[in-house]
Amino acid sequence: MLNRKRTTGKKRSLWLAFFILITLIVPGCQSSDTPTVAQKMELVEEIKDFEQKLGFRSTENFKTYSDETEAYPYYFYTSVTELPYSLGDPRLQFGSGTPARGTLDSEKYDIYFYDIPVIAGIGTPVTKSLIRGPVSTFIRLIFHEDWHEQIDLPLGIEEPSAEVISYIAAIQFAREELGEDSAVYFYLRLYFSNRFREGRIYEKYYNQLSALYERFHSGLISEAATLDEKAELFASLGDELEYVWGGKPDQLNNAFVAYQMTYLRHIATMYQVYSANDFDLAKTVAIFQAMPKQGDSFDSLDKIMDIEKQVIDYLKKNL
Repeated sequence: MLNRKRTTGKKRSLWLAFFILITLIVPGCQSSDTPTVAQKMELVEEIKDFEQKLGFRSTENFKTYSDETEAYPYYFYTSVTELPYSLGDPRLQFGSGTPARGTLDSEKYDIYFYDIPVIAGIGTPVTKSLIRGPVSTFIRLIFHEDWHEQIDLPLGIEEPSAEVISYIAAIQFAREELGEDSAVYFYLRLYFSNRFREGRIYEKYYNQLSALYERFHSGLISEAATLDEKAELFASLGDELEYVWGGKPDQLNNAFVAYQMTYLRHIATMYQVYSANDFDLAKTVAIFQAMPKQGDSFDSLDKIMDIEKQVIDYLKKNL
């Protein structure tokens, strides 16, 4: 990593604008001894300064860069005729590494493979894939993962709150540092808007798929007919997602939908808290940090859903 003195004020904004322009034009600048890595690590410092203004507690995440860590390979899997509630539901199992690509029977399981570019954790480093990724994604994911260190709740609450906090924080950061005419600001706003659009789509198909599998497990429909109708539903889901994003997910199945619902089921309510409190992000951060049931154990789906209900009831009182 190259050593740099920290810039401040107008010089900092000019440096950041130049840095983002260069990384967009010259994406091949990737090795650990190039300015790209050093500048992105300095960008982490700027993001963490911004977090402090919002009321984040400081974390040890992303203070180092790992030239040896590309990403964190995970896989999630469930039955071809089960649609888990979300991450945390015992029906959605997971593991780390890549061996599952050859060991899990794809006729029995829907499998979602994901090389996660960054995770929350004490002292977790910046990975090579995060460095290579778009600047807009880099900024948002630092906010997102640092948010996970602010609260202690089931992922069905942590993930949607992290989506809302991280997108809004990244948008405000980009506006202050780059201006409203920057590409980074534009894409962050577009992607955030699209998350709500796809959230409504996933919810619709989640309900339809759940009803289908309930009919199957009740003996009202054969497995063959279930799988045929499932294929039609996923084809329609892919078409609607393509309309939003310009392309279809390459692993569209039960495991992927359950994974997405973890992020999207409560995202609209989370955003409503922000809008109902005069679009004050620092105030929203404080409201989210005070969500109830933090630290409670949740070793069953019933417990997870009970905690989620109590948290959502609390949030609705802040609307």
